[in-house]
Amino acid sequence: METVVNESSLFENIFNELAYPVLIFEIVNDGLNEYRLLEVNEAACSLLKYSKEELMKKEVLTLFKYITPKVRRSVKELLYKDGSLSTVLHLPAQNDLMISVEVDASLMTIGSKKLIFCMLKEHSIPRCHHDAREEENNYLRTIMDTIQSFVVILDKDGRIYNWNHYTEQISGYSLEEVHLKKVLGLFIDNEGKQGIIKNYLSGEIPLEYENFWLMKNGEKRFIKWKSKIVHDSEGNIQFVLATGVDITDKVLSFKELEKSKEKYQALVSSMNDLVFTIDHSYIITSVYGKWLKTNGFTKEEFEGKSISTILNDSMRQQKEVEKALSGEVTEFEWELKLKGKTHYFHSVLSPVILNGNLESEIVGVTRDVTEKKRLEEHHKRIYEALTSGMILQDTTGKIIYANKNASEILGYKQEVLVNMTSMNEEWDAENMSGDHFRGDEHPSMKTLRTGEEISNVEMYIFNPKKNEKRWILVDTRPIFEAGSSENVEYVLATFHDITEKKEMDQIMQQSQKLAMIGRLASGVVHEIRNPLTSIMGFFKLVEEGHDHNKLIDYLPVIKMELDQINKFTNEFIELSHSKHNEWTIAEIVSIIQSSLKAMKTEINDNKINTLIETDCNKDLLLCCIEPQLKLLFINLFKNSIEAMPFGGNLTIKVECVEDKVQIKVIDTGTGISQERIKHLCEPYYSTKEKGTGLGLMRSLKIVHDHNGKIDFSSEEGKGTVVTIELP
Repeated sequence: METVVNESSLFENIFNELAYPVLIFEIVNDGLNEYRLLEVNEAACSLLKYSKEELMKKEVLTLFKYITPKVRRSVKELLYKDGSLSTVLHLPAQNDLMISVEVDASLMTIGSKKLIFCMLKEHSIPRCHHDAREEENNYLRTIMDTIQSFVVILDKDGRIYNWNHYTEQISGYSLEEVHLKKVLGLFIDNEGKQGIIKNYLSGEIPLEYENFWLMKNGEKRFIKWKSKIVHDSEGNIQFVLATGVDITDKVLSFKELEKSKEKYQALVSSMNDLVFTIDHSYIITSVYGKWLKTNGFTKEEFEGKSISTILNDSMRQQKEVEKALSGEVTEFEWELKLKGKTHYFHSVLSPVILNGNLESEIVGVTRDVTEKKRLEEHHKRIYEALTSGMILQDTTGKIIYANKNASEILGYKQEVLVNMTSMNEEWDAENMSGDHFRGDEHPSMKTLRTGEEISNVEMYIFNPKKNEKRWILVDTRPIFEAGSSENVEYVLATFHDITEKKEMDQIMQQSQKLAMIGRLASGVVHEIRNPLTSIMGFFKLVEEGHDHNKLIDYLPVIKMELDQINKFTNEFIELSHSKHNEWTIAEIVSIIQSSLKAMKTEINDNKINTLIETDCNKDLLLCCIEPQLKLLFINLFKNSIEAMPFGGNLTIKVECVEDKVQIKVIDTGTGISQERIKHLCEPYYSTKEKGTGLGLMRSLKIVHDHNGKIDFSSEEGKGTVVTIELP
């Protein structure tokens, strides 16, 4: 029986059962290096870790892409010369693994086909060499992945061989998705492809360039690249190492800037001010604004010039420009002499910041303040003509202007006064009581805080020029911001030296004291002599008479006169000697209520209606000598009660006035004439028949001891009002 064998099937089975991996290539066109993988067995697929279908689809040259052109040519020449070749090659396997194989290649001709028959065997290399290379690769990979910029390795045809983690993260592609794919097809739009293709074909790959990359999500990112081309020993390109920085935000910012440039130029050109830009070299790069045309200037007179040629005090202005270039907003004043005229300007310099990035350029908005400057000079001439001292302070209390008389009165040169403040310890200020005058209590500081005018504040300050302390009388007035009645911009303080006046007042007070002592002496003589005259008369009657028993009849009268002398001396001693009571914190309304309670009997007997009124919604606490204030109110209430013998109303009003408390004692009594009011509180002057006047004098002393004020107003037939102010 004849057996028929299918040779093709037999060959295929034998070929697939071979233990050695085998690859068979067909030489399609030797001159053009065109080859085709004709057949591959299962052992070869297993070695290279590809399925047969995957291997058959691969381009032949991709299997030898890691072999340099020089080596490929040498292998080809040896194979064609001898018809066979044995060597070791590195071939790419699946997942970008490299496999070293021993290759036994033979040339074969079957019919019209020229074939290359290759038997493969995995080549073992020394383990230490393999580990070292693996460690080096891992180390290089780690370095690449720590770089926070694009790192891409391309082969000579522009295909992606490797890249770092940052590139993978930003692009949205994994390395497996793009491996051995051309950059042009994945990331470059049509607009940028032509230039890149031209560069690669000519071999003139630029070392630095910029282009847009299309990310996986469709977003465009603008990348600035630097390339390193690696050649073999014959000068052929092996691969290209490209590193890139994402400058998308910067590019977009510049584009937005360009879009808004026309609007910006239209805006600044319509402004009455002068707007200019200065670069990091202190060169004026652009100038805009109506001021140029209004004043007969051209842009060419400024643009392209250094600020040192424009500004008179260029060093000072250069420091301000440096501050602005470092990100700080600054302002300064300067003057410019052009065409025989001096112009004064106030400039505000601002840094240019784009998307949070500080640019090396600044913008200056400049206002012509020539008229304002002239007006200020005019005002200064007026200020200098004032006979009083005058200083102008800003919101911090710093003196920004002082006239000549201020310098004379305060004892400092004008240039020294400027930049001093009310808080300076050099003033060594005291108030009228001799207490230290703190800087925050200065009337200028109070006006800055409250916006209120303050008048007639006496201060005792040190004058270094005269090396002594002098008295000044200060008035302050607020200057509000334009269009505002609340925001204080400056405070104007005027003052006079009142040292000589204070000395004259002291002389007058001394004279008045001497006159007072004379009146006191006269009153003492009068008050004591009258009772003594009566007593002496009784004793003389007894001496001249024969009935000594008469003395007993005179004793009650003598005792009454002696009581009158004792009462007077007690009042006099009480007036002249203050009791050493302790100062305490007390509530004023409670003191008034206690004083009324002490006068309850007299109030009831005279049918007096009492009322306490107050507009304060909290307790009014005072630092005082409580027994003295109680005595003060008892004296006042007693006088009011005695002025209403047929009954009436006694009203006590308590009001809060700034940092003081005001108490008004109002009665509906007989009243006092204007002539008599002038002499109230003088010793031995009283509206009562047997009064000494010492009670009101004592009341006046209590008020003065508490640094307060007392005032009397009255109308005959309607009543009297006593007003007391206590701090």
